[in-house]
Amino acid sequence: MKKQEIIEAKTAKRKPAKNVTPKDSNLFAHELEKKIPSVFVLELSTIYLLNGYLLDLSDFKSFNSYTHTYPISKKRDTLNFGKVILSNLLSKTKEIENAVFAIDDWSDGYFHWLTDTVPRILVAQKAINHQENKELLLPKKLEKYDFTQITGKKLNQELYFYEENQVYKIKKLILPSHIADSGNYDKELMKEIRRLFTNVVGENINNGKKHNPNKKIYISRQKSRYRKINNENQVQELLKKYNYEIHYFEDYSFQKQIELMQQTSSLIGLHGAGLTNMLFMNPNTKILEIRNQEDKHNNCYFSLASDLEIDYYYLLSKGDSSETHTVNVDVDIEKLEQIILAMLDMEK
Repeated sequence: MKKQEIIEAKTAKRKPAKNVTPKDSNLFAHELEKKIPSVFVLELSTIYLLNGYLLDLSDFKSFNSYTHTYPISKKRDTLNFGKVILSNLLSKTKEIENAVFAIDDWSDGYFHWLTDTVPRILVAQKAINHQENKELLLPKKLEKYDFTQITGKKLNQELYFYEENQVYKIKKLILPSHIADSGNYDKELMKEIRRLFTNVVGENINNGKKHNPNKKIYISRQKSRYRKINNENQVQELLKKYNYEIHYFEDYSFQKQIELMQQTSSLIGLHGAGLTNMLFMNPNTKILEIRNQEDKHNNCYFSLASDLEIDYYYLLSKGDSSETHTVNVDVDIEKLEQIILAMLDMEK
C-alpha cells in the first residue's frame, strides 16, 4: 500500500452572512473558521469490492472510513469477509484491472455527488498515472442520472457501474480520502469544479458571446415529496413583484440547470439540493437560503457560498419539525421582502 498526500491541511475562513444579526450569530460563529484535513490517496493492490465496501483479504483489513460516513460494526465486517471468501471459493468473483473508488454511502444524491464525490475524483486524477486506464467504480443506481454521465465526460473518466451483491476483485485501486466532513469543502477544488462545468471565471459565455448574469431565480420545491413552503403562493406572488422567475429544477436536465445558473445574478430557495446549483454561478452574485429556524446545524450552503465568493443571505422560517430534511415551513413575507430589498440595495 502506498500513501500520497495531494493537498496539505488548511484552515478555511468564511465571510459572514450579509444580513447576519447579533441574535443569529451563534448559527454561523462555529463555521467562520474550519480546519480542513490533508487530502491523500492510497494505491492498493488486490482489493475486493462488495456493495460499496472495500476489503483486503491479505490482512483482513477494511476501508470503511473511506467508503462510509458512520462507523461499521464488526458483525457487518465479518459478514462481508465471509461473502467475499465464499465468492472466491465458488469462482463467482469478477475481475477489474485498474480502478478508482471515490464515493461513500451518502454520496449518491445530487448535493453529495457534486460536493463530496466529484472533489474526490479530482484528487484521484491528480495522483493517477494517465497511461493506465482506470475506471471509476460507482453503484449501479447512479447509472440512470445525467449528472453522473456528464461528469464522466467532463472529466474524461470511464465509468464502471457495479452490481449489488456481486463481488469484484480489483488488481490495482486508487482510493482518495474524504476532502472534509460533508458540508465543508476545499475552496480551490470547488472552484475547479465550477470551471470544469462552466468554463467561465468572473463572466458568462453563452454560444460564444460574453454577457453578465442578470436573471433572478427562485427554486420552488412544491413538486417535491417533502420540505415545502406552506404559504408558497404568497412567496411566489412577492417574488414575481421583484421580477424573480419561478423554476422547478426537478423538471430540468443537468445541463439546463448549469446553463440557467450561468445566467443568474440572484438565487432564492428553501434549503435543499437545488441550491447546490450555486456551484455554477459567477463570483459576486447572491443567494438567499430560506432555513428552518430550528436548524442550527446545516450550514453547507453558507459555507459553499463563501468558498465560491457568492454573497450569502438567509431567512429563518418557522417549521413544523426540527428535522430539516422533512420540515415544512411558513415564510414571513414581510421579512422576505426586507431581505430582497437589501439585496437590491447592494446592487446599486
